[in-house]
Amino acid sequence: MMGNNGARSGRGWSSCWQRGFAASSLAVGLVSAGCGGSSPAPQVALASNESWCPDGFEVGPQDTCFAIPDAHDKNTPILVYLHGMYTGHGSAEEWALVHSAVGRGFAVVIPRGRRGACAWKAELKDHFCWPHEVDDPPSFKAVVQDWDRVLWQVDALLEGGTHKRYVLGFSNGGFFATYVASHGLFPADGWAIVNGGPLEPTPKAPKKTPMLLVSAQGDSEQGPKMKELHDSLAKAGWTHAYCSRPGASALATEDVDAALRFFKRDADGTLKSGGGGYACEGGTKSAL
Repeated sequence: MMGNNGARSGRGWSSCWQRGFAASSLAVGLVSAGCGGSSPAPQVALASNESWCPDGFEVGPQDTCFAIPDAHDKNTPILVYLHGMYTGHGSAEEWALVHSAVGRGFAVVIPRGRRGACAWKAELKDHFCWPHEVDDPPSFKAVVQDWDRVLWQVDALLEGGTHKRYVLGFSNGGFFATYVASHGLFPADGWAIVNGGPLEPTPKAPKKTPMLLVSAQGDSEQGPKMKELHDSLAKAGWTHAYCSRPGASALATEDVDAALRFFKRDADGTLKSGGGGYACEGGTKSAL
C-alpha cells in the first residue's frame, strides 16, 4: 500500500534533512544545523508538501518523491519517472517496479502530474496526468521547472559529483516525456518511452540524446502510437531503439529492466548505435 513510512533511503541523516525543510520563499540555500556527528550537516530550506509518496520514497518539494540508494558515489545516476494517468494512490505494483531502480544503483525522483490535466472525459477529471495541449507550451515548461528543487536536493544528498539524469515516461507520462525531450525542456542524458507516443510530429530538437522506445505487443491502443513515434523520430534523424515485449500495456518488469540497462550503458560509455539505431535491452526485442 502507499504510505510515507520511515524506511526510506536507509540513512538516518536523511531524516535530518527532512527536519530542516521549512516553508519559505522560493530561495533555496544551504544552512548549517546540528544533526549529530562531528560537524553540522547541511540542510535545505524547502516547502513541505502533501505526503502522497509510495512506500520507500521520501517526500520532496513541489509535490515530488525521491529515494536514494544506500551505496552511492559521485557517479550515481538519477532516474526521473513520469507516471501514467492515475487516481487515488495509483498502482502499488507500478511504484514497486519503479522503486526497484534504487536497488540497481539509481537515485529515483517521482514528480506527480496535475489533477484534472486529462479531463477530456468526465471520468478522468480527478486523475493525475501530464499536460497534453501542445498549443500551451508554458504549461509544459511550468511543470518541468517544478522539478528543479527536488533535483537540487537529490544532487546535494548524493554528495558531489556529476550525476547523469535519465527520464522514463510511461503511457501518459511517455507522451509528456516525448514532448519535453523533443523541445529540449529538460537536460536529460537519455530517455525511455514505454507505451506512449508523440503529441505532435518530432521537431528538429536542439539535442538528440539517446532514446529507447518499448511497446507492449498486447497494447492495441498505444502500439500504433509507438510506431508513429518511431517513424517521426526516424524522419527527424533521431537515433533510438525501437523495441517490443510480450504482454499488456501495464508497466512491466521488462520495461524497467530495458530502460535501466539502456541508461547504464550510456552512463558507463558502452552505449553504441549500429545500423541506424541502438540495440534492444533485456527481455525486449526489435519491433521492426
